[in-house]
Amino acid sequence: MVKLKNRTSNPILMPKIELVYWKNRVGGELERLVTEAFPYSYSAGPKGEWQMVIASEDKEVRANEVVSIKIERIEVPERAIIMPCSVMRHALGFVPALVGVGKPKLVEDKRVFEEALFHPISNGFVRRGELLGVVNVLYATIERKLTREVVEKWLSERFRY
Repeated sequence: MVKLKNRTSNPILMPKIELVYWKNRVGGELERLVTEAFPYSYSAGPKGEWQMVIASEDKEVRANEVVSIKIERIEVPERAIIMPCSVMRHALGFVPALVGVGKPKLVEDKRVFEEALFHPISNGFVRRGELLGVVNVLYATIERKLTREVVEKWLSERFRY
C-alpha cells in the first residue's frame, strides 16, 4: 500500500498489486507488472449478447486435463464484461475462461480473444468448427466506488464554510 496525503492531511491508501501474465503465448514466458488497483463498481445494462466459442483447431483432450484451444476470434467491445455461460455446450467438456496473452487491458479498452481454456470431462477429440461454449457479453457502466475516505474528503471540502 502507498500512502498519499490529501488536502485534509488524512492518508489515502492506494493498494499495489502485481499482475502476472503470459508474455506471448499460453504456458510461455511470464511477465510481471506492479500497478495500483482500485475497487470499482459497475452497472450492467439491460442489453447483452451471447458470443459462441468455436474451436479453430483440432485437439485431443483427456479427462480433467485443462487445455488451451485456439478459437475463432471474439471481440469484446470497450466497457463490456464477459462471463462464461454455465451451460455445458460440448459433450467432452466446458469453457471456464477465455485467454488473453500480453499485458492485461483495462475494461475500458476493446479486447480480442483467440484462445479458450477447455476443461474436458471425458477423453476424445475436439474438431475445428465445433461449439465449445458460450460467453455472456454484458455492456457495463463503470462507476467509481465511493470509499469512506473519499466521502469524508468531499464532505469536509463542501461544508468548510
